[in-house]
Amino acid sequence: MPVRGAEEESGRGNRLKIGPFVHVCAPDSARGWRGRASSRPIHSNSTRSKRLDDAAFKKLFSHPRLIELLIRRHVPEWDEEIEYATLERWPTELIDERLRRRYPDMMWRARTIDGTTDMILLLEIQGRPERHMVLRTTSYNVLAVQALIEHDKELGRGERQLAVESLVLHHGDRQWNAPTRLRELFRDSAPDTYRVVEPLPPDAPPPGPLDLPQMILGLAGVGAETDMMEHVPTLRRVVEGCGDEDFDRFMARGVKAMLRSKGFDTDQLKEAMTMATVETEFRRGWDAVRQAGQLTLLRRQAARKFGSGTAEELERLLARTADGEQMGRVATAMVDCDVADDFLARVRGTG
Repeated sequence: MPVRGAEEESGRGNRLKIGPFVHVCAPDSARGWRGRASSRPIHSNSTRSKRLDDAAFKKLFSHPRLIELLIRRHVPEWDEEIEYATLERWPTELIDERLRRRYPDMMWRARTIDGTTDMILLLEIQGRPERHMVLRTTSYNVLAVQALIEHDKELGRGERQLAVESLVLHHGDRQWNAPTRLRELFRDSAPDTYRVVEPLPPDAPPPGPLDLPQMILGLAGVGAETDMMEHVPTLRRVVEGCGDEDFDRFMARGVKAMLRSKGFDTDQLKEAMTMATVETEFRRGWDAVRQAGQLTLLRRQAARKFGSGTAEELERLLARTADGEQMGRVATAMVDCDVADDFLARVRGTG
C-alpha cells in the first residue's frame, strides 16, 4: 500500500509506515466555505471560546462516518485499502519511557481489507499554527506504535504491518504556516532515519584515527588472548596518532576495563596510564601466562619421566628465573637425558 513517509523494516518483514509529517485540514479559504464571507466568531480570541471549539470538534469527529470522509479526502492513498467497518476509537492515553502520560486529541484504528495491516489515524485539533506540531504528532505516533507492538504479538513478530498518518484539523483564522515534516525543523539532517556503524572489517586497509570508533566496536568479538595481542598494538598506534595525551590516558582506562571484562588483569596493568604502557603490561602478562602454561606442561612431562620429586625441583628452579630461552633448554634436556640427576644438572646449568 503506497503510504507516504519513512519506512523501516524489522523482524520478518514488519514495515512501519510512519509519516514523520502531518496533513493540515483547513477551510478552503479565509472567507469560509465555498468563498462565502464568514462571520466573525464571538469571542474568537478568548481562551474560553477556543476550549469550547475544541470540545465541540472532538464531539463531532467522534463518529466513524466523519472519519471515513476525512480519510477519503485527505488520506486518499488509504481509501482503496481500508476496511471502514473496522474503524474504532482508540484510547488516547499514551505513556512515555519516563512514565509520563501523553494525551493526543483523538486516535482511530482500522484494518486493511486483506487484514494484513493495522492503520492508525491521529487527529490533533488546532486553533492556530504551532511550529513544533510535527514533533508532537511524531512523538504520539511513536508511543502508539510502541504500545501496539508491545501488546500485539503478531505485530511484534512482523506478521502484520502498520500504517500511521496524522491529520491536524485547523479551525483558526490564520493560515497554517508551521512545518509539516519533521526534517523541516532540523538543519541538513533527517531525524526519522539513522545510520549504522559496524565493526571495521578484517580486510580493511591499515586504520587511522577516523577508524577508531569501528576498531573499538570490533573488540567485542575478540576473546582469545592471541587475537587480542594483534589488536592492542594497532589500537595503541591509532590512539597515539590522534596526538592528544588526555585522550590517550582516557583510552588507556577504557582498554584496561575492557581487558578486565575479558578476564585478563594484573597488578602492573592496573597501574598503566597510557596506551603504550597498557600494551607493554598486557604483553608481559600474556608472556607470563604462556610461560606458566609451558612450566605446567614441562612439570607434567618431568613427573612422567623422572618422578614427582624431580618435577617439584624443576618447578622450584624455574619459579623465579624462567624465560622463553630457558624453557627451550629444559625441553631439550627432557629429551636428551635419561637420568633425573643429569636432567636437573642441565637445568641448573652445571651439566
